[in-house]
Amino acid sequence: MKKILVSFVLFFTISISAQNQTYYRLIEYAKKAPESETKDIEDLSKYLARGAKTKKELVQLIYYWICLNIDYDIESYANNTIDDVSAETTFSDRKSVCAGYSNLFQEICLNLKIKCEVITGYGKGYNYNGEYLKETNHAWNAVKMYDKWEFIDVTWGAGGAFENEDGKLFFEKQLSVRYLLDNPEDFILEHLPEKPEWQLLENPISKDVFFSTEMENKRLERIKL
Repeated sequence: MKKILVSFVLFFTISISAQNQTYYRLIEYAKKAPESETKDIEDLSKYLARGAKTKKELVQLIYYWICLNIDYDIESYANNTIDDVSAETTFSDRKSVCAGYSNLFQEICLNLKIKCEVITGYGKGYNYNGEYLKETNHAWNAVKMYDKWEFIDVTWGAGGAFENEDGKLFFEKQLSVRYLLDNPEDFILEHLPEKPEWQLLENPISKDVFFSTEMENKRLERIKL
């Protein structure tokens, strides 16, 4: 029994170590993308493809590059002056809101023959205080990985909105892998797509359930983790 336990611990340790090495290798590759390889979306797509050994690594690289290089346009968000959220403008300006992040992620995926959808719906993000939202307010992605759809929220993965001492909003980069290939059971705590089929749940929930006290308590518990 001891021998089996020791073998399991050793395997687990090696597995975690390998994951960490892959993470840092991909992060460094994304960080070191030369200017000559990032003049347009097509060149960037080719550069990212050269750094990936698997389809999963390629999706991770797309996520990391966008998180590290695209800022959230907090001024446009605060003043409700959001205009062009196309992938091209997001890429050239190096800033946008959630729709721009999602459109850019999708565009790079399509360049690399990866199936990807932009999903719109309700997000319990910055400053959410438990209210029942009447209108959709967020966009994210679903990407097909080995015949299985998984979720990406590159906007929330890039950082967050905060208030300074004067109450003015600012964006702070804080790379997070929490929204990288997230599973439907956790993702639904903060994201409700307009189309129920994009919940990717065996038993989709209603809007009323999404905004219920029970779901809010579950969301708050997850945030603590």
